[in-house]
Amino acid sequence: MATAAEARAKVLKILTEGMELNVTVGKEERFSVRFDESSTAVFFEFSQQDFDEKAPSQAFVHITAPMLRGVPATDELYKWVAINGTGFRIGCVEAFENEDGTVFLRYKYVLLADFLDEDELSTAMWTVLYTADNLDDELQKQFGGKRFIDED
Repeated sequence: MATAAEARAKVLKILTEGMELNVTVGKEERFSVRFDESSTAVFFEFSQQDFDEKAPSQAFVHITAPMLRGVPATDELYKWVAINGTGFRIGCVEAFENEDGTVFLRYKYVLLADFLDEDELSTAMWTVLYTADNLDDELQKQFGGKRFIDED
């Protein structure tokens, strides 16, 4: 079974060598890919889950795309996230409340790293990117906030 470090190295190699993308390596073992025509970016993070002695440890690739920040926290927003934000075939919308009471929204999909290949990673990445890129405009009109690329 793959470790989080092995998964990170494999994903970085697929993105830079296989897909020939420009990857920005950030803090805490995460990295991102920006696309000029998109209002968001795709971030990759890695985790390791240790189960009990009967189950092997598993490594996961978390693929996310920020959609909106500074969204007013309303019952309607949380209802949309709970009902509509989980109804996608791949991934879901996550909401995080900030200290100032506003909400940060992102789109997320998680892959098991053990048998990951370029096709699976590519499909997941593009799905997360396109879904977030379309949803941020729709959700901004409905709930407010600023998109990833919008200035403060």
